Amino acid sequence: MPPRRLPGLLLCLCMVPFSALGEALPQSDPDATTQLAAVEVQGERPGPGLWRVEKGDHVLWILGTLSPLPAKVEWRSTELEARLAEAEAVIDRPGVQVTSGAGKWRTAMALPSLLGARKNPDGATLQNVVSPELYARWASLKAIYLGRNRSVERWRPVFAAEKLQSEAADSVGLKFGSPASALVHKIAEQRELPVIKPNVAIVINDLKVTIREFKANALGDTDCFERTLRRFESDLDLLRARANAWAEGDVPLLRELHEADPESACLDAVLGASALQKRGLDDLPEKKRQAWLAAVDKVLDEHRISVGLLPISELLKPDGYLSDLANRGYVVTAPDEDESEDESDVELAPTLDQSASTPAGFE
Repeated sequence: MPPRRLPGLLLCLCMVPFSALGEALPQSDPDATTQLAAVEVQGERPGPGLWRVEKGDHVLWILGTLSPLPAKVEWRSTELEARLAEAEAVIDRPGVQVTSGAGKWRTAMALPSLLGARKNPDGATLQNVVSPELYARWASLKAIYLGRNRSVERWRPVFAAEKLQSEAADSVGLKFGSPASALVHKIAEQRELPVIKPNVAIVINDLKVTIREFKANALGDTDCFERTLRRFESDLDLLRARANAWAEGDVPLLRELHEADPESACLDAVLGASALQKRGLDDLPEKKRQAWLAAVDKVLDEHRISVGLLPISELLKPDGYLSDLANRGYVVTAPDEDESEDESDVELAPTLDQSASTPAGFE
């Protein structure tokens, strides 16, 4: 999960589709930190093919999304547009909907307290809460990407890692967000398709107390911090390769790269906080998974053709969401397992006006 979503989660004002970021990259030499080369992928790319899930004559087409991607890539999938042209419904990525149960006024009054939640307890600095070796690695990268930013030195490691990640990615031509998701939502709006949002509903009635508890306790976020540093001490080989493979639609290569791409520790660090665990955010990934699977059951029962979105990491895991769909008796076919299909039978949708921009969410 991009740590930048955490304030939105704690403030309880929006729907937050969590997903993993901050994955470990191949080990590099911390003493050889240099500024990263820019990602050069440009131009129009098709993205990956669609996974097919069948229940009788009802079909769900699933697109795997990825973030970050090269900022200059113009993503366009005629296959996806064709499926959306005949779809009757769209299933969004799973998320979490958090409300305070206290009304907008009281939630807004909690904002000044919330803004302090990203700081370390008791006025500690990063140098106080991480090892000397980790801090030396942080200082080298901070000098390159954050300059003389002093305020970040008092942030918790998970938030400092997010700040570094954001600035470093921008500097090498990567952009967080999902153009694929934006396109799906735009076409769904144009066609007035129902968009099913499989969100886990969490109500926090004692928002101020929750924030106070969150601020007072340390997080187990050292692993998240170290993995983020490792990402940007390398030359982004894995991140670049994943982005290129997604843009080119190379699913076999995405599978290979996924094997070397451990899940983020950043989401675990935040959700592991006792202030959130005891208020319903325990086992959140499994709750999101079950919400999405329930949405699939309903859509496949009610609609002949539909389109769904999932982070591509969940489509590539051997024990991911697709394994549950197969266990439910659905027929699941990956795009690289279906290359023999006669594409001449696919009726492509007309070219769409994509001049309007749609805000892209984080992966």
